[in-house]
Amino acid sequence: MNWKRAFWLLAAVNAAILILTVVWLFQPSPPVKRPVRPHVEGASFTVYSKKAHLNAVINDYLAEKTKDHPLQYDVWLADRVYVSSEIPMFGRDVELVVSFIPKVVKDGNVELAEPAISLGDWKLPVTYVLRYLQKHAPLPDEVVIDPERARVHVALDDIRFGNGYQVAAKKIDLADDEIVFTLTIPTRQR
Repeated sequence: MNWKRAFWLLAAVNAAILILTVVWLFQPSPPVKRPVRPHVEGASFTVYSKKAHLNAVINDYLAEKTKDHPLQYDVWLADRVYVSSEIPMFGRDVELVVSFIPKVVKDGNVELAEPAISLGDWKLPVTYVLRYLQKHAPLPDEVVIDPERARVHVALDDIRFGNGYQVAAKKIDLADDEIVFTLTIPTRQR
C-alpha cells in the first residue's frame, strides 16, 4: 500500500469522525422533563398556642388598630372568648362584657357564636347590643358583626401582618387550652 493512499485514507477517516462528532454535538437534544413546581404563596407552619399567649397577641393587635378611638376594649380567652369595655353611663363607667364560643369555619376563619352579654349586673338583649357594637365599636375591617344571626365573623384570611405573615385557624379548643393555627410566611421564590 502506498503511503499517499494511507495518508488520504487516514485523513478521510479523521474528517468523517470529526464531522460525525460535530453533528452529534449540535443536534437538538430531547427536552428535559422537569417536575412541575407547585404554586406556593409562602412557607406554612403549624403553630400550637395556649390561651395566655394568644391573649397577648390579640390585645397587642387590637391596641394598634384602635389606638385613636375613645372606646377601647380588651379581649381574653378563658372558657369562652370575652370582650370587655368600659361604657360611660350616668356619670360613671360601667363594664360591658360580651362572651362567645369560638368555632373554626372555612378558610381558617373564626366565627364567634352563642353570645352572652351583660352590662354591669344586667343581662342585655343580644341583637340590640350587637347592633350597638356594630355601629360604635372601633372594629378592625376583618371583624364583621352580624346582629341578625347573633354571630361575629373574624376573617383571619384577610389579616396581613406588617411582615406579610398570614394566619389561619385549624382548631380552637378552649376547654383543653389547645389552639392550633397555620402560619404562612411569604417567600420571594417565584
